[in-house]
Amino acid sequence: MESWRDEFSKGRKCIIRKDLRGALNHLHRSIKDCPVEHEIALADIFFNLGIAFRKMGFIKPAVRSWDASMCADKNGSGVAILNQLFPGNRLSEDRYNFYLIQLSTYLQVKKSGKIESEAEQDMIIDLLDIYWEQIIDSGILYKQSQSEKNIIFKDIKIDFPYMDVSFGLTESEIESLGKIIPFKVEINK
Repeated sequence: MESWRDEFSKGRKCIIRKDLRGALNHLHRSIKDCPVEHEIALADIFFNLGIAFRKMGFIKPAVRSWDASMCADKNGSGVAILNQLFPGNRLSEDRYNFYLIQLSTYLQVKKSGKIESEAEQDMIIDLLDIYWEQIIDSGILYKQSQSEKNIIFKDIKIDFPYMDVSFGLTESEIESLGKIIPFKVEINK
């Protein structure tokens, strides 16, 4: 038997016997020695590592372990336990990360580096809300790890309006702008 398989077996037995420190030691050695091409085995090891952390009361390392399990096997036990434990929280965390990434992109490009008015803030939030709904409707985040989701969020390019818009525009002026302004502008007549 390969040493990583033996360590994995010992780690699982330690979980059953409630020797959680022993489980952590064996599972860490198993992860270290397990060949990368054994994705399903790695997913199982990370899943059990998460169980050991959870039983010890360490929630964040448990979630990280289950995320790693999900990265290795998108149909594995890590996915099920994460969805069971954090169905709404994970979605709100994803939304927060998306907004944070996109807002920092917006501020990096903008000359002043800050949001100047409440109207600008409302416009940006409305624009992000539209994109977020499209992301959710597409299902692209389903069964993705947090790091994969963040990559997706960074890859999404939003056409933010980086110009000062005078809200006293006439109808012909708006038509000449074409589709530069990605939000509704009321026309003064």
